[in-house]
Amino acid sequence: MSVPVLIPLAARLGRALIERDLRRSFRRVVWVGEGPSLPPDRPVVAYANHHAYFDSYLVQRLAARTLGRPFVVWMEKWDEVPLFGPVGALPFPADDARRRARTVRETARRLAAGPALLLLYPEGAMGPPDAGLAPFRTDLPRLARVLPPETLWWPLALRVTDWGHARPTALLTAGPVHETPDGRERERLGTALERLRQSRPEDVETGRARVLLEGSPGPDERWNLARLAPLFRRLTPGA
Repeated sequence: MSVPVLIPLAARLGRALIERDLRRSFRRVVWVGEGPSLPPDRPVVAYANHHAYFDSYLVQRLAARTLGRPFVVWMEKWDEVPLFGPVGALPFPADDARRRARTVRETARRLAAGPALLLLYPEGAMGPPDAGLAPFRTDLPRLARVLPPETLWWPLALRVTDWGHARPTALLTAGPVHETPDGRERERLGTALERLRQSRPEDVETGRARVLLEGSPGPDERWNLARLAPLFRRLTPGA
């Protein structure tokens, strides 16, 4: 097969792996608050916290399934997991400045070609969630100067938490989009992250949150051993 024929097949495989891993890993994926919605004809930089392994998976699925946008993310270890290239991952190795520069140029080209969504982790690396937001290492105003001028900026918060099931729940929310970086990006992202910390399971029932993906029930929901209770009462002194 020729390369143009293989690209959509490889992209389909990458998306299927992401979907499978999210369904296996989470009980639910939930959007907290109104939306998500973005102006349909403008590219967006979603600047997000990075506190969990599956953050990029979650945002890729949000971009593709919910927002209907092409997805771009910079990946330091791209060479170790290149199969995510067809779904939007571009190499960003720490030890190769020329390759990073090429990725920035390719990102600008993709954002200029249509309303793509670039996922950016301005903290620079994944950190523990209990530590809160780390100082931003990415120079956002400098990046804005090389991206298309119509690019919007969007604070996107992610949180993996326990909502009373054997498997965790992944939460996402965002603040309002804005035109250019103005130095308040960390504050905006912190506000969105605090909204996730305050969210509760009943928010889904009241409409303050909505389920984006139903994952896999854990053993707490699949197993019912009540029929064995009479036997185990005999085997458990004092039961």
